[in-house]
Amino acid sequence: MSNNPLYNKENSKMTLDSNALNMLYTHLNQVVPIPSEEWDFFLTLISYRSIQKNSHFVQTDDDINEIGFCVKGLFRLYYVTPDGNEFNKNFCKAGDFVTCYSALLQNAPSYFSIQALSESHLIIFKYQDFQALRNRHMCWERLGSFIAEMLYLNKEIRERELLLFSAEKRYRLFLERFSSISEQIPIYHAASYLGITPVALSRIRRKINLC
Repeated sequence: MSNNPLYNKENSKMTLDSNALNMLYTHLNQVVPIPSEEWDFFLTLISYRSIQKNSHFVQTDDDINEIGFCVKGLFRLYYVTPDGNEFNKNFCKAGDFVTCYSALLQNAPSYFSIQALSESHLIIFKYQDFQALRNRHMCWERLGSFIAEMLYLNKEIRERELLLFSAEKRYRLFLERFSSISEQIPIYHAASYLGITPVALSRIRRKINLC
């Protein structure tokens, strides 16, 4: 691991960084096996970033060229209307990729903001570097296709839930989907994600707790 840019004997975060790499390697290999020489090359392309609670990884209209892999923490992805209202699009936890993928595909500014809801840590790589990797070895092409398919699937599922399901059912699905982090998400952020008011969500929570 001496060639790993995250490894530094003087770095007090060395253990966390090693764990971060193991998490990313395990996550990627669950999708497609990555040859050791490809992994070693990938390590030359990545960096590590800590983001404090309430700080942003990306803000609306930022020019972006990075993809983050969350190894610790919690993010919310949210839109801001011209009059300043915020609507949460999604939440990302450890093990999730974090970026505005549609903006990367279109080489456009970010359409939404990404804010840390707790102290968070990301492994970062540039989108252009990953695109070059896809021409280098089939494993990266397969991985890129899988990520795009998952993002599309998640988008379609989210749209279907908002259009067809009741608020209570959406909340129950929210609890299943974010079971490991639901207690860390403030109720007003959860309500925004569900498309309801905090008051309505409080009523649903009381009803569920009484069942």
